[in-house]
Order: sequence, then structure tokens, then C-alpha cells
Amino acid sequence: MQRRQFLQKTIVSSSLLANPSVFNQNQTAGSELPAWKLPDLHKAIADPVLIRSVELLKTQGQLMVVVTAQDGTKGITQCNERMQNLTSLLKGLVIEHFTGKDARDLPQLIDDSYRLNSNYKYAGMSLWNCIGSVEIAVWDLLGRLSKKPVYQLLGKPLRNQYEVYISDFDRGTDTADVVERLAQKLAATGAKGVKIKVGGRMRNTPEDDRRTRLFVPLVRKKLGSKITIYADANGSYTPEEGIEIGHMLEDNGVAIFEEPCNFEDEEGLRRVNKSLTKLRLAGGEQDTSLYRFERLARTDVYDLLQADIYYNGGILRGLQVAEIARTYGKTIAPHTPKSDPLIAPFWHLAAICPNLYGLQEFVYELNSKPATWYEPAIRVQGGVMQIPNTPGLGINYDEQIWKSAERIV
Repeated sequence: MQRRQFLQKTIVSSSLLANPSVFNQNQTAGSELPAWKLPDLHKAIADPVLIRSVELLKTQGQLMVVVTAQDGTKGITQCNERMQNLTSLLKGLVIEHFTGKDARDLPQLIDDSYRLNSNYKYAGMSLWNCIGSVEIAVWDLLGRLSKKPVYQLLGKPLRNQYEVYISDFDRGTDTADVVERLAQKLAATGAKGVKIKVGGRMRNTPEDDRRTRLFVPLVRKKLGSKITIYADANGSYTPEEGIEIGHMLEDNGVAIFEEPCNFEDEEGLRRVNKSLTKLRLAGGEQDTSLYRFERLARTDVYDLLQADIYYNGGILRGLQVAEIARTYGKTIAPHTPKSDPLIAPFWHLAAICPNLYGLQEFVYELNSKPATWYEPAIRVQGGVMQIPNTPGLGINYDEQIWKSAERIV
């Protein structure tokens, strides 16, 4: 390198360091992230709601977070399957930021659980899943005390029901059998769409590829042109493969292509999205950084954000992802592959979210019987899920299940 070239590069580098905004001239770095405008909980509930305890109990084969107020009122949420490996974080990092505090200060309690005591060093799904589980149980508590469904505490209701699609997880069964089973599930529920799996889940073997190319046209042929099809790759493809498969999906009228590439490969996902024009690219279920969600929306990595309400830290952060998406003209459809009490937080987000897109996820098993340890029975009729208008999250548990519950934390 000649001396003049060296000096020019040194001067440019120095100016960039002195003015870091040059790096981010097309970004919103430094500005506040969009946030959900939460009504004042102190006005909604006049008296303090001191949290006496936060417990993790096991009953009916499920882990349950139970938040108890000083007057004995309880807020409850079932935990997802990740919690069994996260109990030390829940006990050691999260619970202390809620016990003895006023539940009406919930946004601050969530923030403290992340920022204080260097908890942020554990940031990611592991920490946010713990925080989110407690947050959701606190919302149930506040709803029960105020005798209102949670969505009435969150904002203005926009809907009392939503249409669903049936989510299928099969990647190994003969394709014809899967399609027949999907047809039976559609007939039983009246659902107007399905989500199928493509690729091999974070890999794409020749057998995976062969199955996908046979499966997708068969689903369209057998289910007909009126059924909406979404496809989830779970990060199976390289960008090049994702583009090729994406075109095949477009040719078969697939409406959403979820996580074609590894969720960390933002540039690869962006390339896929730019190359496809007839469907929406979706993702975000693995993500827990609000700044990353902002970047995913702003830089057109995805058209549709799919934060998981539990993984991402609860209902309020789910609504904040919705606001981030709305800022950039995008929509959301949270990751919710549930048909048990884990679906309850989504009901309340769905009730008030202005940019909820399309059909929403539901899992249905043929010949399944309603559980007897909670009510109401969670079912879809005519392709529609009704959002309960009862206090709290809308799930009531049989009191008998707590008599044999095992305390984990």
C-alpha cells in the first residue's frame, strides 16, 4: 500500500470512530424502540397488589407458575417444556424481582428482572422464558383481582375471536397418510388452512428434499385451492436452496414460508425474501432481542414476525414486537403451537393487536378428549377460536390438582 493510500484510510477510519453515527445513518440506533401504550394499572386497580410468593409447582405432569398476592388470590400459568431445564434461573435470578413488589408495577418488575444484578448477562430465551412465565401468571392475578379479562387491562379490544389453521409437525410419515390426516382434521375443526413441514429441520438430506417436492404439490391437490397453506422449514435450507424451494412453494400457492434458513443467518434470509414475491417470509420464534426484532423488520429480513410469547418474555414484550413490526408496515403472527392452557396468553394479545396477520396456529389431534383438570375445554368450531371474556387469562383449574402438587421452586 502506498503512503498516500495508507494516510487516506487512516483519516477515514478516524473520522468514523469520532462519529459512530456514520455507521448507522440508515438505522434508528440511539432512539427509543416502539413500545405498547399500556393503560395505567394503578388506575385500573386502586389498591396495591403485593406479591407474597412466586412458586413453581408440578401437577398433572405439567410445571405451573403460581403467583400469590397478600390476600391469597392466585395467578397461574402452565409452563412450556423448556422450563424443566431452566428452574435454577427462575429461582436464582427472577423470582426475587417479583416477591414483595406491587404487581401493578409489572413493566418495571420485568425490566428489573433483566437489568439488575447483572441478569442481562443471561439474556436470551433461557432468561426471558423464565421472566415471561412469571409475567403471564401476574397478568392472570391482576385480571382476577380486577374481575376483568387480561385484554381489558392491556388496551382496547379489537376482536373476540380469530380464524385458525391446523399445525402439523410430521416430517417422517408417508406423505399420502399425512395429507389424509390433515383433511380429517380440517373436516373436524372447520379450519381453513394448514401448516406443513418442509425440509428436515436445520438440515436438508436428499430424502428430505425428495419428500418436500412430492409433499407440497400433493397437499395442494388433495386439499384444494380454497385451503390456505403455510410451510415451515425450521431453518433447513441454505439461501440458494431456500430460494429454489420458495419458488416451488409459490407455484403451489403457499402463502407463508417460515424460517427457510438458519434463524441467525439474517443476510441469507434477506436474500430469500428479496427473491420471492408471491408469499410472505416469516420468522422470529427463536428471537428474544427487541433490538434484533427491530432490525429484522427494518431491513426486510421477514415480512411477518413470529415471536413466541413465553420465549420472548411475556405478553407485554409480545405487544412491543407488534408495535415494532407496525412501525415498518409489517405484521405479526406469534408462534403458538398449543391446544392447552399455554394458548391463553395469546388470546389476550390477539384480542387487542391491530396488526395480527392471517390465520392463527392451533394444534388438533384426532380423537383427542378434553382435559378434566381445567376449563373451559379448548376447541375450535367452524374454523374459529373464541376468546374468553372471563377474569384473568380465562383458564380455571380444578382445585383438587393442587392437593397433590409437588413444589419445585
